[in-house]
Amino acid sequence: MVLRNIPVESSEMSLKEAKFSGATALFGEKYGDTVRVVRMGLSSQELCGGTHVKDTGEIGLVKILSEGGIGAGLRRIEAVTGLAALAYLRDLDDQVMEVAQILKAQPSEVGKRVNGLMAQVKDLEREIGQLQAKLAKNDVEGLLKRVVEIEGIQVIAAQVHVSDMEGLRQMADLLRAKLKSGVIVLGAASEGKVNFVTIVSPTGLSGLHAGQIIKEVAKITGGSGGGRADMAQAGGKDPSKLGEAIDRVPTLLRGFLIPIKKV
Repeated sequence: MVLRNIPVESSEMSLKEAKFSGATALFGEKYGDTVRVVRMGLSSQELCGGTHVKDTGEIGLVKILSEGGIGAGLRRIEAVTGLAALAYLRDLDDQVMEVAQILKAQPSEVGKRVNGLMAQVKDLEREIGQLQAKLAKNDVEGLLKRVVEIEGIQVIAAQVHVSDMEGLRQMADLLRAKLKSGVIVLGAASEGKVNFVTIVSPTGLSGLHAGQIIKEVAKITGGSGGGRADMAQAGGKDPSKLGEAIDRVPTLLRGFLIPIKKV
């Protein structure tokens, strides 16, 4: 429509005539008895009091930047035109050239090279996942040798090296499958934060609650958390306190168990 250089015409008429002519307007708004209707050939006809170009060709290059909902039944289109649109596209071109140089590829091949690299990344991530699974199994075997007994309950409390909460949960699940009955408290530090997972198996073992246990453990690292009776997770803010938190697990468990036994 812009390149066709359509003349922009305006005329005044009654609001009733404007509605009858099919002009676009927000008819929920308040208009006077006489309104201004702006036409651009057969492409657009609407009520508007704003400034307009004489011909659509004056707008020049148009580049839509975004489109989205801003309310019930309302959508907003944001665009740049003319010299601003040209500057925007030149900037995009500069970015493509920079990426092409980094990838050592022609600009037209950037998409193909990026797709190839993404495929390589996925393959490497898959290999890393498999290696981490093998390492986790080895770690589990080592942790099972560190089981201690507290008030007749088998307990594993350890600091482990995993990158995220998902890895921590997976390791805890592997330990639960091997341990059968007991309490597991695992902690790991990553990117300046602390993650904890606690498992009580079977649920309700000696009246213990995983959510209550992990809440007290996480407090030592300046964190908080909770969860179900059989499994809970938490976060902490101070990785330097992780070792202390794990060392305190036996004492915390005795604190939970002794009142239960007295009752």
